[in-house]
Amino acid sequence: MISKSEFDYFIKKNLVDVIGNDCFGYEIEDKSYDVYYNKEAYNKFISKMQNGKYNKFYNQYNHGKGSELKEKRNMPPKMASVASSSRFCYLALRDGYKQFNNSEDIIFEHSCRIKGVNATANLDAYIPKANIYFEVKCHEIFSQHSIYLKKSYWNLLYGQENDFGFSYAKCPDIDEFKIELCNFGIKKQRIRFDIKQFLCHLWGIASQKDKDIQAKLVYLFFKPKMDLETERIQVEKVFEELQAEIKNIFSSKPIQIFISNNNIELSAIAEYAKVMEPLSKDNTIILTKLEFKEIRNL
Repeated sequence: MISKSEFDYFIKKNLVDVIGNDCFGYEIEDKSYDVYYNKEAYNKFISKMQNGKYNKFYNQYNHGKGSELKEKRNMPPKMASVASSSRFCYLALRDGYKQFNNSEDIIFEHSCRIKGVNATANLDAYIPKANIYFEVKCHEIFSQHSIYLKKSYWNLLYGQENDFGFSYAKCPDIDEFKIELCNFGIKKQRIRFDIKQFLCHLWGIASQKDKDIQAKLVYLFFKPKMDLETERIQVEKVFEELQAEIKNIFSSKPIQIFISNNNIELSAIAEYAKVMEPLSKDNTIILTKLEFKEIRNL
C-alpha cells in the first residue's frame, strides 16, 4: 500500500505533466520542500485569489482557524502543498457546482459551535442557501487519526439524551475515552476515515439547525487519475479501503439513528481527475450509496 509521501508524489507527477517542473520547491530557512509550489507560483496563486470575485474567499482563508495561507513554524503555507485539502476545496468549489445548488455563495473555513461542550466543529466549506456542509480531504487519508475524545464529550455520546441510541452510561473518572470503532461497523483499530472529526462535525451541524430543515454533510476526496496502470491500481486499493470504511460507518446503526434524529443527509464523493480542478458531473464519483437525489439523477 502506498504511503502519504508517495501519494503526494503521484499528485506532483501529474502536475509536472500538465504545467512542467518549474513551479515547485518552496524554500524557507535554507530548506526546499519539493512537494510544495515554490514562492513565485504560490504568490501568483494567492494574487489571483485576492483579486476580483475570489477576494471574499481569500479573506475567509486569511482569517480562518486553519492558518492555511501563512508560513508557520518555519514550514511553508499549507495551501502551498500540492496535496493541500484546502487548496483542493477552493479549486473544486469556488465557482459553484450545479449538483450542490450551483451556488457561488459559499463560505470556506466555516465553524459550528457544539452545544454542550466548549468546542467548535471546523468544516472546510458551507453553502448557506442549500444548507450543505463540506469536509474535504486529500492526503489526510494517510494520517493516523485519534480515536479518543475528551471527557466533556461523554454525555453527547452516552448521556441520557444522546442521539445515537446508546444506552445511558455514567461518565467514569477519566480525562478522555476511546471511541469504540466496533459500534460503528469497523473491526480494525486504525482507519483512514477520521471518525473523531466526523462525530464532532455531526454534533456541530446538529447544534446549528432547526431539525425540521434538512442539512447535508458531504465528504469530498481527491482521487488522482494516474496514467500508469501500476499507479492507478495503487490508488484504487487505497480508495477501496476508504470506501469500505465510510460505507460501514455511515450505515452503522448509531449513525443512522443520529442523522434520522437530526435530519442530516450524508454523502461521500471524490473528484477523479489528473489535477485538482472545478468539481463537475464528469469528474465526480460516488463513494457511498447515501448520495444526494441530484446525483442519483445524473
